[in-house]
Amino acid sequence: LIHPIEVLKEVRRVLKPGGKAIISQSNRCFPSKAIAMWLNMNDRQHLELINGYAKYAGFGPGIAYDITASVPAGEPNNDPMFIVEISK
Repeated sequence: LIHPIEVLKEVRRVLKPGGKAIISQSNRCFPSKAIAMWLNMNDRQHLELINGYAKYAGFGPGIAYDITASVPAGEPNNDPMFIVEISK
């Protein structure tokens, strides 16, 4: 996402009052496409950055959820998956 604040401002503009937007973040990325700051952050910092973008776009504080799938013992771990819920 090249212009996250501008995109979130538009999301906020089209949402009805009380409307919600859900932003997902899985930490899967193409390093050649991500900014250096993102590559040097951990999952929590990614969520804080997303929440900061939402704040600058005019949203209130977001709520982050860890929705990483559970895997049976002995199976390879799944990638972490998070969502941030923001409301108008």
